[in-house]
Amino acid sequence: MSMPDAPKDQEGIVPGDRVRVRAAAGGGGGSDWVFGVVVDDFAAEADAGGHEWAPVRRWAVAADDGRLVFADDGDVEPAPPEAM
Repeated sequence: MSMPDAPKDQEGIVPGDRVRVRAAAGGGGGSDWVFGVVVDDFAAEADAGGHEWAPVRRWAVAADDGRLVFADDGDVEPAPPEAM
């Protein structure tokens, strides 16, 4: 479900969209793909760089399992229709 007046980025993802996101697995080992909804796009802040020890992630995603996941462009993709 997209917000109708929000501008879409080059990948077509905007806050309110359902996505699949790569989230760090608990215990520090690897990562898992989870589904959720984009709650914010920090493109301007991510382009500014941040600190080497605390990089800014572009996307904030409320995962279905209750986590708030911050991710980069390569870790977020539109959810397939069957996950809607």
